[in-house]
Amino acid sequence: MTAEEIGELLNVSRETISQFQEYLALLEKWQPRINLVASSTLVHAWQRHILDSAQLVAFYPANTKHILDVGSGAGFPGLVLAIMGGVQVDLVESDQRKAIFLSTVIRLLGLPAKVHNQRIEKMTNMFPDVITARAVAPVPKLLKILKNQINKDTVCLFLKSASVQEELTNLQTYSNMIPTTYPSLSSPDGVVLEMKNKC
Repeated sequence: MTAEEIGELLNVSRETISQFQEYLALLEKWQPRINLVASSTLVHAWQRHILDSAQLVAFYPANTKHILDVGSGAGFPGLVLAIMGGVQVDLVESDQRKAIFLSTVIRLLGLPAKVHNQRIEKMTNMFPDVITARAVAPVPKLLKILKNQINKDTVCLFLKSASVQEELTNLQTYSNMIPTTYPSLSSPDGVVLEMKNKC
């Protein structure tokens, strides 16, 4: 898919598309030094990374203002969500080189985001409306390391593969959150996993 096609699909402005282009240019510039993403995905970056991340906006609960993105890596989905606008994003990345890349993108693009170069387990509760993660850990382990961040109203949005059902098999041992999966816009093998506390 082209940038224009994805822009139409997401219904975003030319300015937003331009920021995505700047972001991807920085990613390609830094990639040889840090290996931020699988190099094979760069040729399909608009679909594989931008669309994959941006689709989460449709799952925000009403009045979402604060996103906590865990294991941010190259910034997917956190930086994409910051570019999409309307929210403040805190990105947690323990790898110092990746954290420097994230901070550089935030500074150059003027994004409403902040990087925390530490492990999520060490952080005090930031009271996020939404917690996002992509390719961080299996769901039970992910919820375990996020336990200090999850409040009764927190919604977790995780980008997963279709094999997520295997991860959810033993979930009741770790959590009383209710999982719901939705088909991904970016890949026939992908899903958006939404997790909410029982009312």
